[in-house]
Amino acid sequence: MRIEFHGPSICDFSKFEKDGTIEVPDGITLKQFLKIVKLPKLWAKTLPLLVNYEKADMKQVLKDGDIVSSYTPLGSG
Repeated sequence: MRIEFHGPSICDFSKFEKDGTIEVPDGITLKQFLKIVKLPKLWAKTLPLLVNYEKADMKQVLKDGDIVSSYTPLGSG
């Protein structure tokens, strides 16, 4: 199944297609997916994660076509 991911540049995007999707095994949880993309644990624990633009917990099972994203902290001066 294919998952679209919108995450910080510190993640590993080397296995992604140009359209921003990655092939993952069926039945994968959000937690398992985050290990694949190497999102730092601290990031995952402190900032909300979204599946299809709705807040999700780490046990959520992903489905083909889901969009996973995370908030990115922004600062200004």
